[in-house]
Amino acid sequence: MSISRFFTETLGANLANARWAWGATNPVTNEVFLRVWADEIESTPDGERSLLLNADWSGKSAGFPERARHVEAIRAGAVGYGVVCTVKNPNSARRKIKSFDNESLLRFGGVIDEGAATYGVVAKRIPVAELRKPPTAESTLILDLKQILRMRIEETEKERLANARVGQGRFRSEVLARWGGRCCVTGVATLEAVRASHIKPWRDSDNQERLDPANGLPLVATTDALFDAGLITFDPAGRLMVSERLPVGERQLLRLEGLALRRGPDEGTQAYMAHHREKIFR
Repeated sequence: MSISRFFTETLGANLANARWAWGATNPVTNEVFLRVWADEIESTPDGERSLLLNADWSGKSAGFPERARHVEAIRAGAVGYGVVCTVKNPNSARRKIKSFDNESLLRFGGVIDEGAATYGVVAKRIPVAELRKPPTAESTLILDLKQILRMRIEETEKERLANARVGQGRFRSEVLARWGGRCCVTGVATLEAVRASHIKPWRDSDNQERLDPANGLPLVATTDALFDAGLITFDPAGRLMVSERLPVGERQLLRLEGLALRRGPDEGTQAYMAHHREKIFR
């Protein structure tokens, strides 16, 4: 598996550019994953630290500004991890990856500055299996759009599929029409805040299901993100179900108690919802 696929499929974070990106984020979980070099991990009296950034790199790579943003995100509270890579030639000015550890990650406990260098303090090493998350619509977007471009179908059909994948075009209009032009839970009619997303994920659907408006729900952005991540779903009567993985305090802040669809799912939607409960909800 390439490191780009590892980031996307295993970590749920898309590299902005496979050539120069040094890391990626999962915006749903507020996690940052950074490529780090094995020979830049240092032992200290308190444990280990990994070099994340050096001011001297600023003019040498297109990835520097993004890395700086990722480091600041960790400072601001995002959870940071390091994907440990082995360099082909340690003496080369332009480092290339020989291999990477796809079984464990560095979990950073904080960020410290020392002169021009910034280090991630290694709290512990964790198995990738402990962190592995199911793919989401956000994490697979680029791969899905590339798949559409490779399909041997008419350009108009490609356009329709691409619009459906990002919750736009005819798919969005038809999903909204089924629910009266409002969020199907809150009733919000400010459509700039409402997403039209698939119930049975795009990756699990055939082209007919991908375009079927019965396989869509109009949800305000926060509720949509929770639904996409499998942290909430709806029972056959339309009542909201909350995953045990979502802490009680977060449920209260999100005001999820007592929420439900504004009407029960119709027959066309029930099968898709059953798939979501059985395969996505966790």
